[in-house]
Amino acid sequence: MVEMSDRPRGRALRYGGLGLAVVGCFFASHASAYCRMTTGGGQQVGTAACVEEGEFLVWNVPCLSYAIDSGGSQWMMYEDVQSAVDASFAEWQNADCGGSSPNLIFKALQPSTCKRAEFNTTGNVNTIAFLDPWRDPCADVDDPGYEPLAFAVTIVWHNTTTGEIFDADIMINDQRAIANRRAGGPYASCPPSGCPSGNPGDADLQSIVTHEIGHFIGIGHCNPEDPRDPNDPCVQATMYASADRESVSKRTLAQDDIDAVCDIYRPGTLDSSCNASPIGGLELNCEVTASGNPIACDGPAAIPRTSGGCSAARAPGDSPWAALLAALVGLMVMQRRSSRRGARS
Repeated sequence: MVEMSDRPRGRALRYGGLGLAVVGCFFASHASAYCRMTTGGGQQVGTAACVEEGEFLVWNVPCLSYAIDSGGSQWMMYEDVQSAVDASFAEWQNADCGGSSPNLIFKALQPSTCKRAEFNTTGNVNTIAFLDPWRDPCADVDDPGYEPLAFAVTIVWHNTTTGEIFDADIMINDQRAIANRRAGGPYASCPPSGCPSGNPGDADLQSIVTHEIGHFIGIGHCNPEDPRDPNDPCVQATMYASADRESVSKRTLAQDDIDAVCDIYRPGTLDSSCNASPIGGLELNCEVTASGNPIACDGPAAIPRTSGGCSAARAPGDSPWAALLAALVGLMVMQRRSSRRGARS
């Protein structure tokens, strides 16, 4: 069920203690209180219990920006992708915390040119990118790529001592779903009644991204008391680990999700005038220089690769892939350089 590798994977900032956590994705069908991602929680797959060891992952200054890669998705017009993504961020920002909103601001930027999940010393962007093939563009040629049964992964770079989040990138599987692997496109902005069924039918992009933004801000998969009970607070939640592919229900936060975001980012004083520049400054282009020259994965504007271990949680062989939401994919950078390390979630 778990594959391990000690091959170099991706790029990590040269800080010891920088952790790389990869969670969240959209898997097919398959958590009552919400779960927070932590520095020591390890993998949380499907309905596995939430393990809260170590420090909670959190943005210390939750005035955040994001950019959608200019390539967009092959399945939707860029403007439709942008509308779905903006609506997903707004759903979390405007949660009702008893008459006020969370202390959380998201600002949309102009398109990025960045399909790479990375945290650099030369500038950063919280990027949202669609990948076909479904793999890290900077991975080794023999790397198997991201979990094939995942719709998306969210990579959360954080300080493994304090839990402070430095950067988060959402990678979406833009390959066409096939009969025995219903992760991937086609994507659409589905009507309120849901997407029409098909083989495969359209998957609702807004539902996928709304779930991934939960990981973006440090929320894991909730655990249900009874996963067979449709009225279980977790089963109803956006951060539950599964949903029907054609469903639009994950677009809207349930009470469990609202409790999470309102407890973690309690109403405060942030407003739209806040500074949303990423740590290290804003750099929208991680693939080409200002003059249009390509940036190599290990080029001067990139962070050198580090040795690490990669683990991917796979669904049981008999798992029905009629569904959408995420099982955990974990990625951990094992090599440390000084006082920080990188993590994906």
